[in-house]
Order: sequence, then C-alpha cells, then structure tokens
Amino acid sequence: MGQTVECPVCKIKFTAGHSSTNSVYDVKPLMALCEKILLDEEVSVEELYELAAFLNANPEAGKHWPGNQFVEPLQEVWADGVIDSRELALMERLIVETRREWRRRVAPMEKTEAPAGADLTSGFAASTDTGELARIKGPDVRMEVPSASYPGSKHRVDLKTLTCDCSDWKFRRSTLPEGHFSRCCEHILYAFEYLELKDLPPMLRAFLKNTKPPDPEKNWYLADVGYGSILISDAPHGWSDVFARGKDGWGMFGCNFRQQRWKYGSEPDGADAIIPLIKEKFPE
Repeated sequence: MGQTVECPVCKIKFTAGHSSTNSVYDVKPLMALCEKILLDEEVSVEELYELAAFLNANPEAGKHWPGNQFVEPLQEVWADGVIDSRELALMERLIVETRREWRRRVAPMEKTEAPAGADLTSGFAASTDTGELARIKGPDVRMEVPSASYPGSKHRVDLKTLTCDCSDWKFRRSTLPEGHFSRCCEHILYAFEYLELKDLPPMLRAFLKNTKPPDPEKNWYLADVGYGSILISDAPHGWSDVFARGKDGWGMFGCNFRQQRWKYGSEPDGADAIIPLIKEKFPE
C-alpha cells in the first residue's frame, strides 16, 4: 500500500497507486502529466491545453490538491485568448513547485544536520574530452532517501561519490566521471535539499534546489561574468541550463544559443556575455 496523503482543502485522502473511490482519490495520473510536461525544456501552449483538457475531463481532479491549484491560474491564462511568455513561465514555476510538494508529501524526510566539517564546494577537474569541467565535491555523507515512485521503499545515496541505487542512476548516470553534476538523480538532489549545509556558493545552491534532475547528456562548466561564478551546461538537445543571478536572485535560466534567445524572455545578469561563453566552452 502506498503512502496516504490528505488534501488540505477538501480533507479527502488520496493514496499513490490506488484507483479513485469515494474515499480515495488517485492523484498519480495528474502527476504523471506534470512530469511529462516538464520533460522538455519549455512549457508550451499545447501542453497547457493538455493540462486544461485533463482537468475538464476529470472534474474530481480539480477539486483536490494539486489539481485545485491549477484551475484558477489556467482560467486566467486562457481569459484573453493569448498566452504570453510571462504566463508560460508562471505555469512552469507552479508545476515545478507542485512536483516538489508532491515528493515532500508522498516521501517525507526529516531535516538532517550535515556532519561537522562536511564540505560542499565546486571546483574544476581535468577532462580529456571537453577540457576543464565543473565538479561537485560532496560531503562524506551516506543516507537513505524515500522513494516517491514506490512509497514505503528507500534508496541509498552517497553524497561524496554522488551515487544512488535507483534505476535512473544505474542505467543513465553511473558511467559519468566522479563529481560530474549530471550524476545527480532526483534522490541525490532530495538528500542535498534536506541537509542543513551552510555557506554554499550561490550558483551551487541554485543547482541543488532545482528539483528536476539534470540531463545526463549535459556537461558543465564554471565561468565568471563579473559577479561571481555561474554554472553553465552544453546543449545536446538545443537548450543550455544556466545557474546565475537574475532580478529575483539566483536561479536556473534556459538559453537556446543557436536561436539567440532565453526561455520565456527571462535573462540572467550578464546575459550578453553568457551566450559567447557557452559557444566557447562547448563548441559544436
């Protein structure tokens, strides 16, 4: 049996993996759709239409968390018949936060103090293919992380070597060099989120707070654009991930340098210098 979670609005309980009944609401189809929407680099108008169509076809989903928090924003987005980049960005943030909250509810985990002397910094390591690539030097911490896919089970992670026993890590990330940012599966990111690590570089904190695991095909580089180190990836599928400072603080930005544009029109500080850096560090 999966973990039972109570909707904070209607107080009806839902259980991961169960079909909907009068007493149990099955939230998994909606969460699967949210995961599908987040698979690519940009939330599209078509994907928002798919989300709205799902809620219209499943009225029960709109009465409970998380569907009830999508209804009003979607109505506002569609009100004038035109969806702009600001509205697309707003809906993506809402879906990302929903994913984060879903994991917290289905796979709760207690906050854990990092051991004395634990160090989490970012540096460079020699690479024979693309030069100096960014690495994570993780703390010497091993812990068990609850699974959101299989409530009640746990995965063992090692933050020093960035290893996990989940299938995503074993089959898609295990061959990456030690310390490679893309070795971080969702369980490793979840473990970092719940450690009370202090004094992290802002770009590293932004990376670790991102709930979507990095594409295992992406490589990473540290660069300085005048206000500190930023983290940039190459773009094997068109989009580079950039962890940098913006008008609302440090966060993740998407850059399609081939099209010379930023996702949803949202640029980080130093944007004009970052696109040439991506081209320089990751030549096609």
